[in-house]
Amino acid sequence: MTPIFFHRDISTDINLNPAEAKIRGLLVDFCDQYNAKHDPPLVLRITGGWVRDKLLGNESNDIDIAIDHLSGEKFASLLVDYINSKPKITEDERILSNSIHKIEKNPEKSKHLETCTTKLYGLDIDFVNLRNEEYTEESRIPIIKYGTPEEDALRRDATLNALFYNLQTQKVEDFTQRGLEDLANGLLRTPLSPKKTFLDDPLRCLRLIRFASRFNFSIEQETLDAMSQEEIRHALHRKISRERVGVEIEKMLAGPNPDYGLKLIYQTQLYSSIFNFGDVTDVVMDMNKDKHVLIREISQRNQEFLKKIVTEFPLLIELIQKHEDLNEEWEIINKDKFLKKILYLSLLITEWEGLQLLANPKKKIKKMLYASELIIKEGVKYSTKESDIISGIVNSSESFKSFVNLVLTNSSIKRSEIGLFIKNYNEYWRLAVIFNLLSSCLKNNNEQNLDVIFKNYESFLDTIVELDLSHVYTIKPLIDGKTLSHELNIKPGPWMKKAQDAILIWQLDNSDKSKEECLDYIKKILPEFI
Repeated sequence: MTPIFFHRDISTDINLNPAEAKIRGLLVDFCDQYNAKHDPPLVLRITGGWVRDKLLGNESNDIDIAIDHLSGEKFASLLVDYINSKPKITEDERILSNSIHKIEKNPEKSKHLETCTTKLYGLDIDFVNLRNEEYTEESRIPIIKYGTPEEDALRRDATLNALFYNLQTQKVEDFTQRGLEDLANGLLRTPLSPKKTFLDDPLRCLRLIRFASRFNFSIEQETLDAMSQEEIRHALHRKISRERVGVEIEKMLAGPNPDYGLKLIYQTQLYSSIFNFGDVTDVVMDMNKDKHVLIREISQRNQEFLKKIVTEFPLLIELIQKHEDLNEEWEIINKDKFLKKILYLSLLITEWEGLQLLANPKKKIKKMLYASELIIKEGVKYSTKESDIISGIVNSSESFKSFVNLVLTNSSIKRSEIGLFIKNYNEYWRLAVIFNLLSSCLKNNNEQNLDVIFKNYESFLDTIVELDLSHVYTIKPLIDGKTLSHELNIKPGPWMKKAQDAILIWQLDNSDKSKEECLDYIKKILPEFI
């Protein structure tokens, strides 16, 4: 969707909540004492997202406090000494002092610029330094030095993220001279040349896309054009750890407007810089030389499929909302960040369905892995659980669609056949239904067929509910292995797995019958297993 953001008047007055006011009071009192004895004086500023969020009228529990000429570690240590030197320490201050003693040090490349993390009055606080950064071509990790407020502001990803709140003066400071205006206009732009900004740290491309989709902001045209340059796309693939790429995509998909974020990814042609084989790309290409053309073709098809998602997905959701049962399942997915993430990722890599690749040269027995599995585990570094769910849904898509058709056209199909099929997807069978519905629609080139597709999936869903199979994934064999072995007076062995599979089929087709009747049935067919 296109962003709809109306100009708003941004007040530069920030109203502190009670906890923030306590934090400010403590830190300003400490600085007053410190500055009476030291020169140059300390100036403290809250930086980054907190300032942006407060100006937009939102609360933020994550506060970065920038110090102009002390390391975060040194500042925190002096703050503890100040608290402990007071004649009377309140309970809050005592807790505060103890919590600061537990600060985690997060040293950057430069030891003298250590930062500290703690909790003050229930809020997460980072003590950081105003800094200046120098980048190399090969890494997004900069050489960091002490900086001025202007240098610190100009190094940031967007002007509206470069606003500071001076704790002593209680004023918002806009050292880029554009931050407040851009925030009022809902416009994301880089403080410096966008090309240099993105070459220094290509992750900023994804951060701006995430902010745009979160706040429904636009990205300034020159900035958007720079993000689309091949040099930037290559740098994103080469310089950024796949974990960080995955984090940004996850936040975007979990946000309020992932469709807009995907539209920006399509516009900037960043798809292949995000969804690839990650650090094993060279290995995969070396071990699958016969599939180079196919891999390139599928990658291009996914980029084209992304266009269909961007242009048609909102319409499909509107259609889902007109079908009560389907909409109920969609709402469950849409309100659950994990399920929504799985659905979007499955759609984003659907064209990789069925492709298997060699990917581990060190193992004697060469194992084929699904391309979808490699992209999720290596390309964006998500968990094995997520990879298994997504790969399972994507790589069984054609068989799922065929099974839906079978259920609708074969009136003699057994309850057990449907139940066992659904059971393969565990608690994610509903997700598989919605995914395959959307996939079928997105791959369909005839608008008139959409009604048929929707009716088919709604009927399939109704069939599952009518047969009371919604929770089939929780069903266990009516007779457990130990009981079965005892009742039949046969030692446990390979036969038990076959027998229990038969029990499950029988009980799905005979849900009104007893355990004793089940045992009689197994005794009759026992010769098949032994």
